[in-house]
Amino acid sequence: MPARAADATDRGRVRAVPVLLRFISCGLLGVGFGVLWRFTLAPAKVGIGSAFAGIFFLLLGFIVGGVSWYVHDLRVRARDPDAMPDERMVFSFVVFVAMPFAVLVVIGLIWLLAFIIGAR
Repeated sequence: MPARAADATDRGRVRAVPVLLRFISCGLLGVGFGVLWRFTLAPAKVGIGSAFAGIFFLLLGFIVGGVSWYVHDLRVRARDPDAMPDERMVFSFVVFVAMPFAVLVVIGLIWLLAFIIGAR
């Protein structure tokens, strides 16, 4: 197999280690944002509002990491369109940006419902 054909097949393949490193870096950012909230803004007694704020900061860290990785993918694709296939772009956006945001929306709706009902 010519070297050029081997390069083309390797570029389209999603490797596990870079995806794993993305999960780890987004997770570390999420935990970092949560720790930042806990030691700076969190009250001594966590109530319903502050619990949502803690969850918000955790997910915000993951979303910020996901957006930054997606921007990285866009830059790589702008330089060389063959280096970043469409499937990987969609995967990156859905897994690292859209899903954490959707989880945040669902948790926000549950929190709003609990707030309306009067949970304490």
